[in-house]
Amino acid sequence: MKDYVQSFVVIGLLIFGIVGISYHLFRDDGWVEMILGNVWGATIQYPLIVIPAIIAAGFIIRMRAQARAAHGTTSKIPDVLIWILMGFGAVFVFRWFMYGTL
Repeated sequence: MKDYVQSFVVIGLLIFGIVGISYHLFRDDGWVEMILGNVWGATIQYPLIVIPAIIAAGFIIRMRAQARAAHGTTSKIPDVLIWILMGFGAVFVFRWFMYGTL
């Protein structure tokens, strides 16, 4: 029973973390607009700018996956990302109960 409750809490915090981050990223005047500013409008006007970035990202991801498979080691990065999302989830749950908003 303890494992069930613990799993429920972890999944709940992860969901709140993902939803809260998504909300703050994509809302009007959100984090994306603050960070990118006018660059966002440029990529919509000139979508060909994005193609080299997508190709480079795909190449880097493929290289990392091949290197990891060749060495046979696993990374701690997924565990760290889960803990970070759970932390964000805890913050958003607190804000939701205290202020009524994410």
